[in-house]
Amino acid sequence: MEREICPMENPPAAPRRRKTLISVAAAALILTGCSVGTPVDRDSVEEVDPNAKTLRLAHVYDSSHPVEECGVATMKEELQGSGLQLQSFPSAQLGNESELLEQVGSGSLDMAVAGPSFLGVWEENAAVLDAAYLFEDVDHFVDTANGEEMAAVFDDLYESSDIKVLSNWYYGTRHVTANKEISTAEDFAGLKIRTPNAPLYLANISAMGGTATPMALDEVYLALQQGVIDAQENPIPTIATAKFNEVQDYINLTGHMIQGVEITTGRAVYEGLSDDERTALEEAVQKGADATRECVEEQEESVLAEWKAGSGIQVNENVDRDSLAAAAGEAMRSQPWGDLYEQIQANR
Repeated sequence: MEREICPMENPPAAPRRRKTLISVAAAALILTGCSVGTPVDRDSVEEVDPNAKTLRLAHVYDSSHPVEECGVATMKEELQGSGLQLQSFPSAQLGNESELLEQVGSGSLDMAVAGPSFLGVWEENAAVLDAAYLFEDVDHFVDTANGEEMAAVFDDLYESSDIKVLSNWYYGTRHVTANKEISTAEDFAGLKIRTPNAPLYLANISAMGGTATPMALDEVYLALQQGVIDAQENPIPTIATAKFNEVQDYINLTGHMIQGVEITTGRAVYEGLSDDERTALEEAVQKGADATRECVEEQEESVLAEWKAGSGIQVNENVDRDSLAAAAGEAMRSQPWGDLYEQIQANR
């Protein structure tokens, strides 16, 4: 979730109709990315199949982010010969996450990547996946996001909004950068911390002791540089691609959100596919999930190692996560999905 605006309190009803898919551009698309274990050839040119059904997929992440480079690129590769092909629109070309979900629900966009906080506008229990200190580790996130509790939540989302969750992709573990070390809740006092503009992000930072300042991702670098905000929070791959390490002194390993994003489509698209096409799409999406997780985890490890070696931002590992988690947990249990939060934590 980046480049978001505050989600609408009353999103429009989602009509069960889909606009005709636009044709693929005549120019070849450049395929970049990596599949599990083997990088996709960045120099290869994607072949456009004039007989294949084109699905337009949009998201807000930079074209160099693992969501695009690894996940979407792997999906494109896996769909070759299936009768389906993807046309990808990264970097919020078609709107922010709230807008993309509205387009998917209305049928004017085929697929979108969006985070739980934004799905929560349509089905409030979906937001629980973005709650601070919910998961023990990435495996716990994956098991939960693909488990029975969330399957029921996503079924409710589909029935109420026509938005279907196809898969959950690991996005990264969020940490706080600042110009000071942050180790306890007291260290957050007085800091203006940029977050995406969704209520749960604000609640997470508030529970940890900070003052949340909603802001679009593409405004953050300059705001940090000019002192408009004091800090921001994001996973390591996003911090690195956005170069926030150039304008912040410390990355504080708060690990306050082990986070995923959801690959969504609309009812008209999903139910308009043949059984073979649906199977091909679902298998490709899962391959994309595997590739994205591998790339994100590799970047989290390698980039952090570079920073620890002295590449311009200091790494603070001395963070009292237990006290932060205790404060956050109290606030999370008071949310409408508090019982679900406790149930997921109990399954650690």
